[in-house]
Amino acid sequence: MTLELTKEYFEDLDSKLTLIPLSYDRAFKCVFKLNLDLLRKFLNEILPIKITDENKITLLDGELPISNKKERQKIVDIFVVINENIFIDIEINRSKFKDVYERNKQYLDKVSNLLFEKGEDIKDLKNRKIYQININAHHNEDITDDIIVSYGLITKQVYPSLGQMIVKGLERYRQKYYNGDVTKSVIWLTILTARTFTEMYDLVSKVLDKNEVQRLMEAVVDMCRDGFILHEWQKDKMDALVKYNEIENATNEGKALGIAEGKTLGIAEGIKQNKFEIAKNMLKKNMSLEDISEITGLTIYDIKKIKNKEV
Repeated sequence: MTLELTKEYFEDLDSKLTLIPLSYDRAFKCVFKLNLDLLRKFLNEILPIKITDENKITLLDGELPISNKKERQKIVDIFVVINENIFIDIEINRSKFKDVYERNKQYLDKVSNLLFEKGEDIKDLKNRKIYQININAHHNEDITDDIIVSYGLITKQVYPSLGQMIVKGLERYRQKYYNGDVTKSVIWLTILTARTFTEMYDLVSKVLDKNEVQRLMEAVVDMCRDGFILHEWQKDKMDALVKYNEIENATNEGKALGIAEGKTLGIAEGIKQNKFEIAKNMLKKNMSLEDISEITGLTIYDIKKIKNKEV
């Protein structure tokens, strides 16, 4: 398949085919596992280290299965190594970072333990780094970006560790781009949020040469024509919508119940206070406690408290 690299071509394509955004994990993996050199350019802008085109990049978890659907469903992460000493795990989350932090931390610790080789000198580990990139596609993510490291609450020191979490909030970066920030890192992260082929073509043209644009856009279009990925994306969107509606309904029901209970309690409290006022007036007229109790329904004990001005 050869695409025409023109705005008109992609505008026409938008009318015929739906873009599955690269913020969807399966879409991201499908495109970048087959274009590791472009993934390397992406990582160079995202990580706090310099990665050049000369740095070797290797995929550690195998090639993308293309025929067996059961195997496709097992694809979880992109895990690559740069120059055999920088290990990078990429996680794309549809939840807020704080909701998936513990899970991702456990996975980062697990990956760290797997990198230790039997009989290896501990000194050699100092030259090895592990980065877990958390790309968060939640529409209301609070974090724009962050680096999670070990911190001593008593010593107030930051302790270097083998693994670090790099957090990126996609929608925040999209806002930055459309508010005038056109740095490469912002553009790359905005690419993942592109809503149309036309928008994506415009964005990738700003950070890649013509040949790279061609390959990336062809990979994206092929991915969007993949029936399995399209089905899983639509299913995930529907599941998310159902979950959202369930939460909204539960919230609204809770509010309605709270209002109803509040009204009931308010009415009851108002009736009680009205009885107290009536009892006070009766006491001023020196009526007996028994008569006041019979008329108001208050107990003798309550009336004595009113008389002694305890209520």
